[in-house]
Amino acid sequence: MPGSPRIEQLRRELADGPRAGVLARFWAEVALVGTPIVEPYDDADRLVTFVWKEEQPVETVAVIGGPALWWEIPDNQLERLPDTDVWFRTYRVGADHRGRYVLSPDDPLKPLETAGTPAAVERAATFVPDPFNRTPFTLPGIAGDPVSPPQHFSTFALDRATPRDWCEPRAGVRRGAIREVSVHSEVLGNDRRVWLWESALQAPEPALLVLLDGRDWTEVLPIFPTLDNLVAEGVLPPLVAVLPDSIDFATRARELPCHEGFLQFLTDELLPWARERTGATADPGRTVITGKSYGGLASVFAGLRRPDVFGNVIAQSGSFWWCPPDDETEWLLRQVDRSVPARFCLDVGLQEGDWMIPQTRRLAAALTPNAAEVLYREYNGGHDLNCWLAELPTELRWALGR
Repeated sequence: MPGSPRIEQLRRELADGPRAGVLARFWAEVALVGTPIVEPYDDADRLVTFVWKEEQPVETVAVIGGPALWWEIPDNQLERLPDTDVWFRTYRVGADHRGRYVLSPDDPLKPLETAGTPAAVERAATFVPDPFNRTPFTLPGIAGDPVSPPQHFSTFALDRATPRDWCEPRAGVRRGAIREVSVHSEVLGNDRRVWLWESALQAPEPALLVLLDGRDWTEVLPIFPTLDNLVAEGVLPPLVAVLPDSIDFATRARELPCHEGFLQFLTDELLPWARERTGATADPGRTVITGKSYGGLASVFAGLRRPDVFGNVIAQSGSFWWCPPDDETEWLLRQVDRSVPARFCLDVGLQEGDWMIPQTRRLAAALTPNAAEVLYREYNGGHDLNCWLAELPTELRWALGR
């Protein structure tokens, strides 16, 4: 692994000058510039260095996320510069990388616990965002759900990462109308929040977008400025977006993975309700369902089962490894056994590893001879809402921008 020029410079300065002054200047520079430290390498790659300032004695410091794959924690320990308070680790990273990470002082260097368990919550409580990072990101907790506490991260995007230039409100762009309501499902026997967005530009029977995990797209990284801008620029037609919440961790894990009842809720309860209030289209060719992770799995399942409703599917980092209890992995792959008149866009991050990338490629290959159209995309990032927000405008243009 190539070394950081800035860290090598620090080594030389420590050898030549007063140690206290050299370290003080280094940390002042880090605080001014922000972290991680990004340096040139070649045309395609950059050097990315994570640092930790030791305020209290620690035995280990690990970086988790970004180029530091979370399932390889022992390989992602920072090194201490001898006789200093500087811990560091450098990675050679593609210039198109967008990342999210935490630092873990005194990490036990063992695999992460299963998400949604008390053990995972206890472990994550020891993670800290990078105190010198300029772009923090918080996933707020779900009130009343003990396995969904707030999570605090640091983020960075290198110079060739997919830009997020659609996602901020723009002067002069009219904002769509947003309503938050509670919707009851007789099929599922529960109530959930649903956000209903209508573009400022109106038209008879506007196109319809269903965006799963609505809370993430409204309260964490709001999608509405992106939709406002895309419609205002003519990239998307006049549009209605329906964003159902997933309620809590347990409900999401039960309903989104290929659940017939959840699909029936969407097709027989939620969409008729939304169309009655907005006049949105019933044309499957102008209807899109979009989801991420488990939501990506649910979206492809919906397109396979009900192409008469969902003619366009966008699955971001779909959990295609999933299977029912006591079944083989990649259950959904085995359901692709006939022609289906729907279009599918599947994306996956290059930092998502063997549990995500091969499964997504296999599903895209299986869909290609059977679906009306398949778009397969890879981005340089992880299982990360920040990446999904950056990639979604291109995918929405593919789905509705014809």
